[in-house]
Amino acid sequence: MHPQSSDKIATGASSAQERRLHSEQLLQGSRRVVIEHGDASYTLLLTRNDKLILVK
Repeated sequence: MHPQSSDKIATGASSAQERRLHSEQLLQGSRRVVIEHGDASYTLLLTRNDKLILVK
């Protein structure tokens, strides 16, 4: 996140309601999934070393 960003990160009581997903739920057997957020597309990649990379 950029320091100039006006976005706020939720803290306190609202963080108790955070939603958790396993990577398998997002990838569903694939090694790549595209996530649409607003007008932007992000690609979530699973590497050969079992690491996740998110790229715009």
